[in-house]
Amino acid sequence: MTTADFEELLAHQCAPTFIGLKAASLVAFQKNRFDDFDAQLADYEPCFACHGVLMLRLLDEESRALVLFYRADVLDGILRQRDAQTLLRRYGYRPSDSLSAMLGRLRRRVQLYAGASKDFPHEIGLFLGYPPHDVRGFIEHKGRGFLCCGLWKVYADADTSMTLFKRYADCTARFCTRLASGVPMADILEAV
Repeated sequence: MTTADFEELLAHQCAPTFIGLKAASLVAFQKNRFDDFDAQLADYEPCFACHGVLMLRLLDEESRALVLFYRADVLDGILRQRDAQTLLRRYGYRPSDSLSAMLGRLRRRVQLYAGASKDFPHEIGLFLGYPPHDVRGFIEHKGRGFLCCGLWKVYADADTSMTLFKRYADCTARFCTRLASGVPMADILEAV
């Protein structure tokens, strides 16, 4: 995968996070598509960090990696909300946990589920900035009975979620258009 292909993948998956509209994005990488995945990802880490976006490998196996790209301050604020805390307590997170501790617990849970070929730890939706009522609805209804679907399945306040989906799609389109026109990713991030 070329640098341009790598940047295009990141832009499609993470533009709202890069621009600051979304707390976090999750990208699944097939490592065999890269000459040196670790080096390519590491090359971008300082640029992202300089613009407030951090990376955490939630899963790092021989053939695949799941990387969370996130804005720490925004994510911490989301996870501190009462509804999010109530849901997180069900899965062993404590209100007193630091963001780092919560991310560590999420990482362990993702790895546990991947190793057991089980379902995914659905509280990850909170880490991706999904509304707590929709994450709770997805868990309680086992992914069925939703009102509408976009980046996540919506169980309440469909109008607000549809507006967000459109904002995210518009942001992604603008980001990808600038990237395709030859503007370097670092320059797009600098403009934020």
